[in-house]
Amino acid sequence: RRHLTVLFCDLVGSIELAHSQDPEDLGELVSAYQGVCKSAIERYEGFVARYVGDGVLAYFGYPQAHEEDAERAVRAGLGIIDGIRKLNVRLAEGGVELRVRIGIATGSVVVGDMIGERTSEESAVVGMTPNVASRLQGIAQPDTVVIAPETRRLALDYFEYRDLGEQVLKGLPAPIHAWQVLGERATAGRFEVRQMSGTTPL
Repeated sequence: RRHLTVLFCDLVGSIELAHSQDPEDLGELVSAYQGVCKSAIERYEGFVARYVGDGVLAYFGYPQAHEEDAERAVRAGLGIIDGIRKLNVRLAEGGVELRVRIGIATGSVVVGDMIGERTSEESAVVGMTPNVASRLQGIAQPDTVVIAPETRRLALDYFEYRDLGEQVLKGLPAPIHAWQVLGERATAGRFEVRQMSGTTPL
């Protein structure tokens, strides 16, 4: 049982891209996109759990946990978007532009071997958190990061947000409050952010 932050990233317009590209060229594009995601996620010590079609599922808090995993996940999400923009500069000559949507959620899950050793589900997660991350990705605008309430609480005021209000997400029993991450907040340091967010009694 772990307290995990889950990041789900999906490629926008992948069906249209598949129709317009030669299979080998498409394979190279998807590989480049996945490379950008993997690099950003591992930069903040996240774990790429698996690739689901053109989606990328990543965990922050497993197998290695950090106190600020929610913050790391948000930074990784912003890093993916920045990396895709840089990749698009190289792809512009071929008339191709990649865009992504990212959803992030935090909560209690069970991580373990769901089927057996050396299978794609060896590090599968059971719980609502991956579903929430996936649903939030679905409502995100292209090249944006949308996060759940617990992620917002733990990420504190290290970032600028746009309040998206209550969102009705398919399969969830109740509406969920969502925020879009606009970017990093310009602050002097971690102590100042803590002061802005409020501190606990000594």
